[in-house]
Amino acid sequence: MITRQDRTERIPGYEAPILRGVWERPTRMGAPRLWAALWLVGCLWVTLLLLTVTGLTLALVPLVVWALGQGTLVLLTIWDPFFDDLGIAHVIRRYQPFYEAG
Repeated sequence: MITRQDRTERIPGYEAPILRGVWERPTRMGAPRLWAALWLVGCLWVTLLLLTVTGLTLALVPLVVWALGQGTLVLLTIWDPFFDDLGIAHVIRRYQPFYEAG
């Protein structure tokens, strides 16, 4: 009988590599992908807004704020990789407060 260690090739349709996205949380620059993208887009929008209104002097402030916020998201992800799951589940899924029997 051939054991799993003896076999080097894969049986088609029986074994497949497990993608990292299944068991790891997808991140961008160390933070959850969605939050990192939203934070970056929001800070870039404020930067462009300040660039058109005040000039280059105040337009660099949102970029510094972005770096601080991104660092905070990275630290939260290191502390707990799924720190936002409860909030997302509460907002997206609205469960009934009670169910009728039977």
